[in-house]
Amino acid sequence: MQETLKSEQTISYQPHMVNLLHRLQTTRSIVKVKIGKDSAEYNSIILEASYEKNELLLDELNSQSAHKKIKKGTLIHVDGRLQGVRMQFQAKVLGIENDNSFAAYRLALPKNMLYQQRRRHYRASVNGDQKLAISIPVPLKHHVIGDIVDISASGFCSKLDYSDSINFSAEQAIYSATINLPGRNEITCDIEVRSVRSYPEKGYALIGSQFIEIQPNQQTHLERIVAMLDRNQRREIRC
Repeated sequence: MQETLKSEQTISYQPHMVNLLHRLQTTRSIVKVKIGKDSAEYNSIILEASYEKNELLLDELNSQSAHKKIKKGTLIHVDGRLQGVRMQFQAKVLGIENDNSFAAYRLALPKNMLYQQRRRHYRASVNGDQKLAISIPVPLKHHVIGDIVDISASGFCSKLDYSDSINFSAEQAIYSATINLPGRNEITCDIEVRSVRSYPEKGYALIGSQFIEIQPNQQTHLERIVAMLDRNQRREIRC
């Protein structure tokens, strides 16, 4: 079996970050928390993540002395694991929710997140004006059009209208999909749907796909596009 490589990706596309936070929430995964410049670590869990409110809710820390250190404006560092893959981010406290029995911290959604991928190919996020689109043929319709959220030389994640997502299911093969790349370039390829994550209340779905077969020159071109996206994203973060 070919070894799975690890690579660290900086994610700044909020729907992608919220999706990862939701997965931490659903699995009730323990996250390690540091307060400001303090090196001590405390345990917590993600209670909620909201794209509409632009915030997330973090459970009360497992230390009363640490809890007392957290105020509005405090910078929180969070380190979690999602199926063994490390994800890290920092966010400011917007407020503290107090109940008779527990407390929770309202944090602003992070501006970006470090995500250590376990893939054969590095996957870069598509942000800002670096638009990549996907056109997928479906039965009874000419095509379904969506935006590509992230991409690698072996696959991609696309964002489609929720109403269009009913056309897709895991392990479904799709032939002659067209990806529109920067510079008015496009490639036509066959893909297999690997996952469908629907968010009907938000009106969209995220479709994870991998390439079934792709020509060597197309793969080389994709690798160049991925490198360009990664380079541009790192420049944006430094600005």
